[in-house]
Amino acid sequence: MASKRKPYIREMNARWWMKNPFYRFYMLRESTAVFAVWISLLLIYSLANPLGFYEFISNPLVILLNLVALAAALFHTKTWFDLAPKAMNVSEKRHVMIKRGLWGVTIIASAILALLAVAV
Repeated sequence: MASKRKPYIREMNARWWMKNPFYRFYMLRESTAVFAVWISLLLIYSLANPLGFYEFISNPLVILLNLVALAAALFHTKTWFDLAPKAMNVSEKRHVMIKRGLWGVTIIASAILALLAVAV
């Protein structure tokens, strides 16, 4: 026999995440994916139209958008590297070692890619 009472359903508005600093930071970090999509589309466009690509990326608005995308990528990388040692359940001393190692690999890989880009 079913109850005639309506079940309690808590109201949740669209801005529920703005009340808690943890969720605001989480949403900020996750919003960096929008800029990852921008870079992906930019790379696809560079393959589809290599001659028009150089003219396109020299537009000041595109340069500004790319700088914002770079800042978003660096922010996402920093937060990701901060989370990695926590997921490993290691000592606090190893947290620092892991973070430095991740940044070291990132800097070396970026330098190699920059040298390859200049050489081509």
